[in-house]
Amino acid sequence: MVGSLAGEAASIRNLLGESWYWFGNQGWEYLDLGRIWQALLTAGLFLWAFIVYRGLRPALRVNNLGNMPYLYFYASLAIPVFYAVGLLANPSQGFATVEFWRFWVVHLWVEDFLELFTTATVAYAFVLLGIVSERVATRVIYLSIVLYSAGGVIGTLHHLYFSGTPVSFMALGAFFSAMEVIPLLLLTFEAWSFLRLGALAGSDGREFPHRWAVWFLVAVGVWNFLGAGVFGFLINLPIVSYYEIGTNLTVNHAHTAMFGVYGMLALALSLFCLHYIARHDCWSDQAAKISFWSLNAGLAWMALVNLFPIGMLQMFDSAQHGYWHARDLEFVLSPIVNALEWARLPGDVLMIVGGAVPIVYLTLQAVLNAKPFPLRATRSASPLFTPVDASHPRS
Repeated sequence: MVGSLAGEAASIRNLLGESWYWFGNQGWEYLDLGRIWQALLTAGLFLWAFIVYRGLRPALRVNNLGNMPYLYFYASLAIPVFYAVGLLANPSQGFATVEFWRFWVVHLWVEDFLELFTTATVAYAFVLLGIVSERVATRVIYLSIVLYSAGGVIGTLHHLYFSGTPVSFMALGAFFSAMEVIPLLLLTFEAWSFLRLGALAGSDGREFPHRWAVWFLVAVGVWNFLGAGVFGFLINLPIVSYYEIGTNLTVNHAHTAMFGVYGMLALALSLFCLHYIARHDCWSDQAAKISFWSLNAGLAWMALVNLFPIGMLQMFDSAQHGYWHARDLEFVLSPIVNALEWARLPGDVLMIVGGAVPIVYLTLQAVLNAKPFPLRATRSASPLFTPVDASHPRS
């Protein structure tokens, strides 16, 4: 990451000479990093997939190839495999060939396999917690495979407007791309029903120990529907895409989908781990609660007060004066855009102070006040899951 950022900055300033392609900026949008850094990132993703396999190996030994542990491993392995496809693009090829391989990463990797991994992760976590049944979660993953594959492959068409793609293809791409959010939304409805029924409290009145981790998982589904589904569909329509592509409406979709889905997912998994590591007397559900609401409120503020309004202004300006004008400094530095940029500040402060600081606090508590974990002498095959009994003490 450091090498990529430094190389891109140096390449833009023409400091790398003939080595710009390997260490600087390749020039492909969204695949800007130098070829060396791209290869290292690919190798790192394969290493990550191996770490996932190592953790799943006991469960894989006792399960069928089509069961949930294997589905989770397949989804994990697809991430480095399909990111590696970007290495097939090189400057000696024609523009159409480069765009073909590039969009395998930009669209198929992001809107197919990362979405599939997210659904498989949320489903597996819900099963481990006893929130949804193994049968329901497995069916949702299979449904997601079908919908994400159709949405990912056919949905790629909505990116290709300026490559001469017919409008009918654009319409198909917009529809199937928006349909990708259905499986995770169904899974979130299952979890929401669980929450409303009060199942996060045990029979003795104790709260479920992973309550706020589950809420972060629910937020993944909500933001996936809003950021990827609603905001994504709004910009996918052919005539809208013609005027708005590359404006703040695109940024609005990207920010809410990226942090709303993968950021919330990372925080949910972090809270699971931190809660297991930290001693009970050093854990604070209040800090997790403050972080949850601050991050979600701050993200909503950023989208609805800043990114979406500026994006709408840019789209109308593009339709009235031309696309060039909507991206020109005269428009970007106009008083109304400047005011909306400053209006974003409260949401940013809320995300940093109310959202990030409590997570840092909980991390320090887990590191400095960890439980003593006994080492297992043998590594026996683990079952698929052990349902959590909410009536047990939280420690």
